[in-house]
Amino acid sequence: MIRKSVIENAPSLFIQTGKEQSSLFAMNFARDVRHFVLRITGGCGLMESHDAVGLKNLEDALSGHSEDGRILPRFTGFGLFGGTRMLNSFDPTIIVPGITEVFPKIQNRCPEAVFLGVIAKIGTLRYTQYGVVLSEDPGKGWFTVIHPGQHSTVLLQPTSDAKASYEDEFKECARLCGELRKLNWQNLLLVYNGGGVTEMELKTWAALGKQDPDSWKVLIVNGSGRVADKYAADTEFLKEHPTVHVAENDVEAMRAKLLELGAIKLPGESGLRLPRCAAG
Repeated sequence: MIRKSVIENAPSLFIQTGKEQSSLFAMNFARDVRHFVLRITGGCGLMESHDAVGLKNLEDALSGHSEDGRILPRFTGFGLFGGTRMLNSFDPTIIVPGITEVFPKIQNRCPEAVFLGVIAKIGTLRYTQYGVVLSEDPGKGWFTVIHPGQHSTVLLQPTSDAKASYEDEFKECARLCGELRKLNWQNLLLVYNGGGVTEMELKTWAALGKQDPDSWKVLIVNGSGRVADKYAADTEFLKEHPTVHVAENDVEAMRAKLLELGAIKLPGESGLRLPRCAAG
């Protein structure tokens, strides 16, 4: 019997500095997985507790969870997210709910998917027993670490000593999606809650959708709070940007839209193609 190394299945971490692009991280997109990228963005530490409750609806809609045991469509493809986890500053065993917990929670139920993190180095990295700490906000009661539940992560930094910004994360995700789009991959941005940076990302994708309506689609979860609710109720914005869609914050409504937009498939309907990589 061949024994496997205890680190063999550990997530890989790559560092991307300045304008360079990590070819090794980009090689993740050569995995034999359906050529569909679902980028999720939205609320983290500033999300109200009553808005965070609905994250379970999103998890169930993406993972095909069914109370009665039915086989339902689930996410297949590449999941792109912030790659972080928030922990309570006073009791680090407590996980603070946020959009970055969605993909790790469904990972075991979505074996045809690969989950990739894109992280902006916004502070000095610190090694702790709770993981690699990216930032801490004692006044708000949480600190942020690199999430252990993902397949691979890329850390963005301007230089070895300079700090990045949260905007760098969504810009790099858009760049990756743009490169993959050249190979006719499909993209979808899902917005749940969120603040100012989420708003910038949503508007960026909406503008790109006017140029390329076959891709750059957006799905806003109405009833998730803050920026998501603001744009879900903006009829003029939605009329001007027909690639922006809205789903209510319940499992069936999200499942229907995710199926319509191609993010979820029944098991066996993944439609795998020969892998190619252009993201590097």
